[in-house]
Amino acid sequence: MNFIKRGLLSVVRKKGKSIILFAVIFVLGNLIAGAISIQQATKSVENTIKTKLGSVATVEFDYESADKTGEFDFSNMTFLSVDQIKKIGEQPAVKYYDYSTTAYSSSKTVKRYEVEDAAIMGGMNQFQVKGIHYAPVLDFAEGKGKIVDGRIFNQEEIDKDQNVAIISDKLAEKNNLHVGDTMVFQTEVYAAEFSENGQLEVTDTRDFVLEIVGIFEQTAAKKEDNKDNKKEKDVQKMFMDTEYLNTIYTSAGVVNAENDFSSEAFLKANPELSEKDVPNDPMYTPIYVLKSPEDIETFKTDIKDLMPKNYIVKTTADEYDSIAAPIKSMSKLSSYVLIVSVIAAVLIIGLVVLLFLRDRKHELGIYLSLGERKGKVLGQVMLEVLIVSIVGITLSVFSGNYLARGVSDTLLQSQTEETSTNEQMFSSMGSYALQTDVTTEDVAEAYQVKLDSNYVLLFYGIGLGAIFLSTAIPLIYIVRLNPKKIMM
Repeated sequence: MNFIKRGLLSVVRKKGKSIILFAVIFVLGNLIAGAISIQQATKSVENTIKTKLGSVATVEFDYESADKTGEFDFSNMTFLSVDQIKKIGEQPAVKYYDYSTTAYSSSKTVKRYEVEDAAIMGGMNQFQVKGIHYAPVLDFAEGKGKIVDGRIFNQEEIDKDQNVAIISDKLAEKNNLHVGDTMVFQTEVYAAEFSENGQLEVTDTRDFVLEIVGIFEQTAAKKEDNKDNKKEKDVQKMFMDTEYLNTIYTSAGVVNAENDFSSEAFLKANPELSEKDVPNDPMYTPIYVLKSPEDIETFKTDIKDLMPKNYIVKTTADEYDSIAAPIKSMSKLSSYVLIVSVIAAVLIIGLVVLLFLRDRKHELGIYLSLGERKGKVLGQVMLEVLIVSIVGITLSVFSGNYLARGVSDTLLQSQTEETSTNEQMFSSMGSYALQTDVTTEDVAEAYQVKLDSNYVLLFYGIGLGAIFLSTAIPLIYIVRLNPKKIMM
């Protein structure tokens, strides 16, 4: 009788031992399969969410770090120069970029639009006037808004600092404004100290006029309104949406001119102050759109020597660390479970096989005394273990995946609820282009435990590898068997 047939008969006849070995492999296989399923799902979520977050970066002063080291002094603070911004923008990883500057202006004729009639600004009728250099408007290029009437700027209008503007459809509707209309805004200069009534008095003012050449729609808001299960916006997101809808896009030269007037008028009203106390250099906020999320780390490394001291790079991908905390926690836990499960499988299965071999030493001794080669005896034992293992592993492929789905859903739900209570929307002094609508709920929706070919192949590879290793160690016992001593 050849060793293959003996192995098959041994598995059938010794049902008790086969069942014990099957149970051990099945239980450990479920742990390994579950851990692999969770890891595969978390990797998929990371790729999906980071792609959704995009690859937008900004370079800004690290106030927190400078404050901790005692190096923060606004009067001596170094701002990014236009040359530095452009050199960073010339990096291979950059797709396109913009550097903008902002002024806050009021108006006697244009009224702010408030989301859901909430007075976010406490009754103040102020607008963010954003001066840009990238004519197609970076926020629109990144899908945060789109032109629904009129047109975007042309580069000549931006380069020649023309008084042109693009406003939101909500602001236009509230004020009955159309393409071709003009808007009058006021640049107000406030006193350095509060008056007796607790207010900052206006010491000087001047008007500037902007012509509307385009009207945009907030595409992110439109997408959210169309969701079946619309969620109540939190206060911070409502504030950001309101500010965006009240943003006036124009050329950077227009904003710089108003900021220059404001600084000069402020120094004139406060002669005790010097230009050192009131910096008059343009404060630009650079926004770099990278070619892909994979370029983020390369971009950070390449521009390290181009940034002034205490400056850091912030990207949309940074938000993943906060919103994906439940996923990262589960991934870390599954890694520990996988390592422990593989080690346990090698030790426990190896011990079980060794105990079974010791009980069969007379049987194995007879085979050897009859002239059977040790290689075939080893092959028989390996075949017996392999038959039981394949059955146990195959069943645990499905049960482990199902177990992982149930356990991970429970963990994900509890951790998502905990994270959501402390969740803050990613914020930067950058641009609306750096703001995202991705939340922990989006991460939870993207998380799916799947039974696919990658999972099956990886599980069989790890599972069978652990079984071969755990079986190879006890087989040394057979190699050392001496049939003469056994039969005496």
